[in-house]
Amino acid sequence: MLRHLGLIAVSAGIVASVGCDSRVPPPTGPSIPNTTVTFGGRLVNADAGGPIENVRVSLVALSSRGAGLGLASADETVRSGADGTFTLTLSIPSDWRAVFLEFKGPAGYEDRGGRFEPTAAPCHIAPCWAAADRPEIGMYPTLVISPGESIDVRVDDIIAACGEWGGDAGPCRRVLVAASPGDPVELELVRVDSSQPMGLSPDGLAGAYAPVSRLTMPPGGSPYVIGAGTATLTARR
Repeated sequence: MLRHLGLIAVSAGIVASVGCDSRVPPPTGPSIPNTTVTFGGRLVNADAGGPIENVRVSLVALSSRGAGLGLASADETVRSGADGTFTLTLSIPSDWRAVFLEFKGPAGYEDRGGRFEPTAAPCHIAPCWAAADRPEIGMYPTLVISPGESIDVRVDDIIAACGEWGGDAGPCRRVLVAASPGDPVELELVRVDSSQPMGLSPDGLAGAYAPVSRLTMPPGGSPYVIGAGTATLTARR
């Protein structure tokens, strides 16, 4: 799940590594009092702009000096309104360092995540937003391609990340291959700017794969476009 969280891809990897505990572990030293913090923003279509209604916003992890980093309860959730805005108020340790929110979109949108820090000036781990910010948060509409089609693909450098390229998570975007059962589908990615390091990977883990310009996928497969930039993706059978 966390590999689809955008914006905080590096942070998401950290969150995933803490295991399956459903709550943030209590501090081992003196009790740390809680404080109430309100987070907010506006969810928008990353390609076309415009608000996204009914996005489920929840806390998935937080970091504090006294308790370290841990997965958190999803008890506190809200949904974005018709104008795409949301407000989520949390009671968290007063020594908090980072809050990780997950944004689960309605059908037709990819999930993503975001990292908030107390001041974000600068971020402890970039990118992030300050607690007082009310950022515009882009969510990718799901890209669908069928044999015989060509579609434009734009990959942002902070919305989502996959795998590790040279030790760092790389920006990415998922594509759904819609085709009837049968022969595999060949995908070809042509970059608008040949200097942009974009390519295709058969999955979002991408640990064992270098991005390529051509990739064969089965019908119903979900390859990823790796690397920020713009390109044309063509599907053939």
